[in-house]
Amino acid sequence: MKTIVRLLLLATILFSCSSHEEEKNPLTFTGLAMTIPYRILVGSPVLENHRNEVEQIIAQTFAEIDETYNKWNPLSELSQLNSAKAKEKIYLSKEMNEFLQRVKTIVVMTEGRYDPTIECIQTVWRKYLPLHQEPPHEELAAILPALGWHNVHIDNGLFYKDNDATQLDLSGIAKGYAVDLLIERLSAAGYPNTFVEWGGEVRAQGLHPKDRPWNIYISRFEDADPTHAIAYISLTNQAIATSGDYNQNWRVGKTRYCHIYNPKSGRPYPITDTSIASASVVAKNCFLADALATAALTFSNLTQAQVWADSVTKNHPDVAIWLMARTTEIPSKAHTLAKEPQVNQETL
Repeated sequence: MKTIVRLLLLATILFSCSSHEEEKNPLTFTGLAMTIPYRILVGSPVLENHRNEVEQIIAQTFAEIDETYNKWNPLSELSQLNSAKAKEKIYLSKEMNEFLQRVKTIVVMTEGRYDPTIECIQTVWRKYLPLHQEPPHEELAAILPALGWHNVHIDNGLFYKDNDATQLDLSGIAKGYAVDLLIERLSAAGYPNTFVEWGGEVRAQGLHPKDRPWNIYISRFEDADPTHAIAYISLTNQAIATSGDYNQNWRVGKTRYCHIYNPKSGRPYPITDTSIASASVVAKNCFLADALATAALTFSNLTQAQVWADSVTKNHPDVAIWLMARTTEIPSKAHTLAKEPQVNQETL
């Protein structure tokens, strides 16, 4: 997913020759994890002999995500659940059990707009969309009964499903969870001032070395110029996630489909002039922000999405939501109920 949330790099690329200024720049760790680039900035002083400790935490966390939640890894725990037969009971790891319990909460909270059981239908569509075709009606009808969280059961650490074909795709939320784990583990290891970005999902803890929050901006649709941003946000112990329809989409006839699927109809959502092109969500953790950003893209127009966003932020005042379509954006109501983001002049 191409992100429109961009870290303001002024503090990390404009290095001074003085050692005093160098001390005020965070130490940067970059790389690829499961083909997705990450950038981790550690603001606390990191001695050279501690650098390996940070790198080890990063490597171990990404390895855990890959081995547990990655659907593309045939040996992952998730792949084992997806390949299980109906009614076959499988013991869950402690990590997966807790993760799926949280997923269940998100499914209920979004009234099924976030539902990971869409993997079985995605598999069907992936065969035809690159050919600019829709799947045959019979093939779609055959797989529809496998859709829906009601097919999934978690009981005392045991997992089973009602339909052989039911499969889970956790990618819409596992990236945010990985970001959370990295922040939490680095903080526990003695690095409380940290910024983590992986594939556009971001969480910041503590302060930048210059004793200020970590600053980002939300760009307008197809306009990366920070001076045109719709919002400047100072993150302090907060996360932000963005989901958009602009990177993964396919055209079939006159219809263009995005990568978000409707778990009720078994079809990808169409991209229109009024549909949500991008949604950015600020929350206390990236797990929640990631799921809500995905759910926001399921609305056909800004009016409907705004009603939903107002309801979410009313019930969760630490959440802020920005919604954008191709013709307009609504960055107002959705975040006035939460803490107003600060415009830091340093970022202009």
